[in-house]
Parts: sequence; structure tokens; C-alpha cells
Amino acid sequence: MRVLTTQTGLFTEEGIIESRISFAPFVRFLKEKAAQQGDTRSAYYQKLVDKFEQTPAALMPLKGPEEVAAHQELLDIVAASVFPVTADMDKDIYGIGMPYKFAIFYYSEQFKKVFTKDGEHLATVPHGMGTEKVAKDKKEWLYKLILQRVYNFPVNYDTEIIHTVATPENGSGIKGYVKIKIDPRFVDVKVKGPLPELTYDQVCTKKVCLQWLEETLPLSLFALEGFVIWTVKDVTQEQVLSRVKDLVMNMNEANELQSYRKLEQNILAASQLKDAAVHLLPVPKINGRYVLESRFCETDIVLGLKGSEKQQQHLFQQLLEYMLQNPQPLVIPDVNESTIQPYNFLKYLPLKGIKSFIIAPIMHEDGLLGFVEIGSTAENAITLEALGHLEPLYPMAVLLLSRSLDLLNSRITSVIKGQFTALQPAVEWKFVDAAWQYLHTPPAERKDIGNITFEDVYPLYGAIDIRNSSVERSNAIHEDLREQLLLIKDTLHQVDGTIHLPLLEEVRFKNEALLEDISGNMVSEEEQQINDFLNQEIAPLFRHLYDSHTQLQPVLDTYFKTIDKSEGHILHHRQEYEESLATINMSISKYLDKEKDNIQLSFPCYFEKYRTDGLEYNIYIGQSISQRQKFDLLYLRNLRLWQLSSMAGIARLTHKLKGQLKVPLQTTQLILAHSNPIDISFRQDERRFDVEGAYNIRYEIMKKRIDKVHIQPGGERLTQPNTIAVVYAYVKEMEEYRKYIHFLQNKKVLKPGIEMLDLEELQGISGLKAMRVEVNLED
Repeated sequence: MRVLTTQTGLFTEEGIIESRISFAPFVRFLKEKAAQQGDTRSAYYQKLVDKFEQTPAALMPLKGPEEVAAHQELLDIVAASVFPVTADMDKDIYGIGMPYKFAIFYYSEQFKKVFTKDGEHLATVPHGMGTEKVAKDKKEWLYKLILQRVYNFPVNYDTEIIHTVATPENGSGIKGYVKIKIDPRFVDVKVKGPLPELTYDQVCTKKVCLQWLEETLPLSLFALEGFVIWTVKDVTQEQVLSRVKDLVMNMNEANELQSYRKLEQNILAASQLKDAAVHLLPVPKINGRYVLESRFCETDIVLGLKGSEKQQQHLFQQLLEYMLQNPQPLVIPDVNESTIQPYNFLKYLPLKGIKSFIIAPIMHEDGLLGFVEIGSTAENAITLEALGHLEPLYPMAVLLLSRSLDLLNSRITSVIKGQFTALQPAVEWKFVDAAWQYLHTPPAERKDIGNITFEDVYPLYGAIDIRNSSVERSNAIHEDLREQLLLIKDTLHQVDGTIHLPLLEEVRFKNEALLEDISGNMVSEEEQQINDFLNQEIAPLFRHLYDSHTQLQPVLDTYFKTIDKSEGHILHHRQEYEESLATINMSISKYLDKEKDNIQLSFPCYFEKYRTDGLEYNIYIGQSISQRQKFDLLYLRNLRLWQLSSMAGIARLTHKLKGQLKVPLQTTQLILAHSNPIDISFRQDERRFDVEGAYNIRYEIMKKRIDKVHIQPGGERLTQPNTIAVVYAYVKEMEEYRKYIHFLQNKKVLKPGIEMLDLEELQGISGLKAMRVEVNLED
């Protein structure tokens, strides 16, 4: 039998301790067994001892594994005694080797198949582990053996290693897991010289540090004699289950997809299928309907269709409908055109080379969590038996899919918080506090939580408006209506030359009259009149002519292709306006979202923005907003400076966008200065913050009425493109903002000069003034 060793030079440290093969420790073990009274096998053990003692040379240390061949009969006795009588040389995995060294001189055929590639060299490094780690573990194992045998220290050391190998069953080549136990009970540790004194406390203090042991106990002081027993057990199922548990426990947003891929690898290992692929597909339920997350479908056996999301969704709905009606595994051992014909959602399997296939729903509490799919390129490779191997993993798959659903719900909640609701991290702590107090109160004593109030906060208000947005929208509507009336005029002219229908003349006359009205100043009543004409007269007339006169269809096709199919109107001018408006608002919104995160770095503040024709925002800052950090007015001044600077940034941003817009819209920038703190409360009915108290309500009224305020005298609108207007009521507010303006003018952010303006009287508010400054649009 050829001795199995590692490749030359792989583990050079194996020579650091003298190691020799010897049957002596085994014979001593047999003698101890034979001496036990009452053991029915003691006579048998004694006969084995006698057999060894008949060959005195065998009881002496052997120089190397090559010398063992001379004592093959004794070696067979060792193997017969150590390994159970039921062991199968062709199926079980076991061996006998030298102490400490990777040199196996007796082994089963399966040991050789699993641990060698060329029939000679051992694959001694477990999957995913470096040779340095293996060498270090071997050395630690050796020192623990020495401490236990020589110093009688109660050292607990593990003699088992989990190894990733290609399992030999059926020659599948699937990666599985085996547990290797290296038993040193038949190894003697020989002492070659004086030993240093060691106490157990010293070893415990050093926590068996390898470097300290090498310095204190040189391995040259020792020698090993005997042999070790290698026993190997397939623990794929246990390891897969253990690793899947770790996956579920550690899955988070960052590693979710990676966790799915790892789980699929473990399912494949547990199934032991050849030439197969596994895919796990979560099917979350949102608002009562099952949905498909396309990011999970890239490697899906059934739904993995690149560049065809519509087709993917179509197949998913077919699969979902079938599985909800038939919540049982669908097994197709032989995939071909006829076997998949009843299942349209499987029509792409043959194109992917799949020749046997199974898909099973994963259910929990009568609800669907997802699917597990297994496909193989080998015919009849997949049966229900393969699914049976995966049964221990079912609870873990349920946990993983449930965890995935929790992550999705968390993402949805995060989006809702970020995009739709007023609750933000800066103030969430107070809501958490209130919720805890509510839950901590005995149910019988609970009352409504009531208002969540933040007292003495300083407000900052800003508005970015679209200049003349109402006029621009009205112009777009008029242009669309005029274009459609001209199209109707041309269409009627062509129709009139084809068929004889006197009514068409009256329609043409009405169309001409409406065209004349739209060329002037059209009022809303006239706009409604035109819409009624289009919807109630033109639409049914042209549809009837199209259905009744085939010769008119080419002419009417041109009309129908030009108008919007759902609305029945020409909309492209309105669409260009809406697209331009959306581009501006989206750019401003992204800018403010980024800035919002930056301003939180100095001091927490509440920031909310909302859409009008443009965008408006409220900021509240003060001691009651922050749970821990101490508030100082310098944070308020910092925020007011940021407000001016950011408004200048927005003005430059929208100015650059102007050339990219189909409708060249412009923005105006407005700030309301307010120096006195106010109180705000969360209104549960509207799910937003609002001001408290009569004086504070005056601040809200000011915000609503200054957006279209005019200058006195002259009547010019305060807000103008490429400028920032600051409205104030008190001189101290003006002086503070004027300092910030001078600073930004010095930095070339704003142009020189400040307009000091009086404002018209507003309903219920008087004495307001304003500053206006022009933004430097150059970078």
C-alpha cells in the first residue's frame, strides 16, 4: 500500500519534532484491556498481545512508514481492532498515520478517493483555509498534547476538523462536508532532556500562546512514538444546517443577495445532485398582493430573462397562479416540449439546457413566502427523493425568507419616512420616548399619547418658486388646443372631399370660430367650451367615420396617432411644460436632500420640504429638538448663513438647467427671517408638525402671504429671477442677514449691492420690509 503524503515542501515544519511509528502504545493499551476483570474480551486482547510479542522488532520504533510494510499482518490486526467489523473498505473513510505528520500508511479505498487527486498526494488544506493556518493549528494541537501527556494539565483540545470535499457518492462531485477526527490515544510523548518547570496558572495566563510555548518548551525536547487514527464521517447535512442558521442570523441589507447565493450552495450540497443548479426566490406580499423583486431573478431558472422585465412579470404571474392553486412540488424528471406543455411558465427550460426540474412552494402559516427551484442538465436526475434530502433545511428557508420580508418592509418604511411622512431621525427620539411610556403604562391606565410638542424652536422658511408658472401652464394648454383645432381643420378638409355629409360643414364652422377665440385672450369658460367640443363632438364623430368608411381610415389614422390615446387630446406642449417643471423640482429636491444631511452634522434640526409649483421648506432648530447636544445661538446663525448660501446655489443650479429645458422656466428665491422662537406640535390628524399659539400662528400667516407680495411704491413683484429676497419685520433681523450677504458678496457668491425695500400692506400684517440681492451666476 502506497504511503499517502503531502506535496514536497508544502509543510516544511513537520521536521521540528522527531516522530516515529511504533506499535508499543497500542500493545500497552491491549494489555490494560486484557487485565480488566469481567471483560469477556480480555482473553481475545491477550492473544493479540501475544501475537505482537512474538515479533520483538515490531515493538521497537520504526524509522518510517516504509518499514511498516514488513509488519503487514500486525498492521491488519491494528486495523481490525480499531475500526468496527462493519466498516466497508470501499465505502467508509478511515486511515492510520504517523504522529503529527501527514503520512498515511494504512487507509480505505474511499479515503484515497476523497483526500487525494492523483492517488499519492494528500489534499490536507480544508477549503477556504491557507497552509499557514493549517500549520499553526497543527503546532497548537501538538503543544496541547504535550501539556496534557507530560505535565498532566487538563487541556481541552479539539481533535476534529471540518473539511470541504467532493463527496464520492454516485461520483457527483458536489462539494460536501466531512468531519475528520485525528485520535492520538496511541501516541507516546517522549522527553529527551530536562524539562522547564511550568504551572497550570502560567499556561492559563498565557492562554496557550504559541509564541510563548515555543520559547518556553522547545520541541527539540520531545519525540513522538506511535500512530494516529484518522476517522472520517460525512456531516454535510449537519454542516449545511449549521451554516444556514448562521446565514439567517447574520443576514442584513448589505449581504442579502450574497446570503441567498450561499444558501443555494448549501441546498445543492445537501441535495447531492449532479450537474444541478438551485435557486431560491422570495415572493413578498405587499398590500395583499404577491410581487416580484427583479434583483432576485438574474440567476432564476424559470424567470431569469435578461432585458425582458415585461415577459418576466408575465411568467411570474402564470407561475404564481399555478402554485397558489396547486401548493405542491412540481416535479418534471424529463423536461421536453410535451412534458412542459401544460405549464406555460416553464417554456424556456429547454432553451436553458434544463433536462430535469423541480419547483416547490415554501409556505408558512398558510401564506406563500417563496419558491425553491432545482434544475439539472442530466435527464431523470431530479426526483421527489432529492427534495426529501432538503426537509431539514425547510425551517431555515422559512426563516431566511421571513427575514428577507422584514428587510423589505424596513426599506419600504425607510422610503415612506424619507419621502412621505414628517417623522425624521432628529425628532424620532421623542416619539420613541412617548411610545415607550405608553407601552410601559399598564393597559388599564393608558390614555391617548396626545400631542408631541417641541418648545422654543427657531423657524427658518425658504421658498423656491417657478416664475410665472400659471402663465406658462396656460400658454402650454392654449398651444395644445390650438394645434389640435388646426389638425381637426385639416382632417375635416380631407374628409369633406371624400364623402358627402352636410353636417361636417357645421362642425367645420364651429371649429373655425373656436380657433379665432383661442388666438385672442382665452378665458377658462372658453377653454372648457373647446374641451367639450373635442370630447363630445369630434371624438365620437371621427370614431364613427373611422369605423363606417374604410376609405377615411388613412386620414383619421394620422389624427388618432397625433393625439394622446388615453386623453383624446394633443398634450405635448403640456407634457414639455410638466417635464421642465419636474426636472427643476427634482434637481432642487436632490440638492436640498444632500444639504439636509450636511446641516445635521453641526446640530440636529427638523427639516421638511413640500411641493408647490416649486419647492418650499421649513427648518426648526432649538434645544428641545436635540436629546443630548447643548444648543447655542451660533448653530442658528450658522443655519441662516447656510440658508442664504444654499439659495444662491439653487439659483445657479436652475440657471444652468435653463438651456436643457424644453420650456425655459426660471426660479425665484425667497427667505422669511424670524428671530423669535415658536412652539410646534405634531398634529396626528394631518401627520405633520404645526405651530402652537396665537402669536406663532401669525408666523404661518406671514409665510402664506409673502410669496406674491409687491414692492411699495411701484407695485413690482418682490421675487425676481436670479435674486434672493429676504423678508423681515425687525431691524435686528435685517442687520444679521445683511452681515451674511456682505460675507457672501466678498466670496463672489452674490453680486455687489443690496436693495432695501418697503412692502405693501398684507391682510392682517403690516410693517414688513425686504432686502433683495442678485446672485452671481458665474462659477
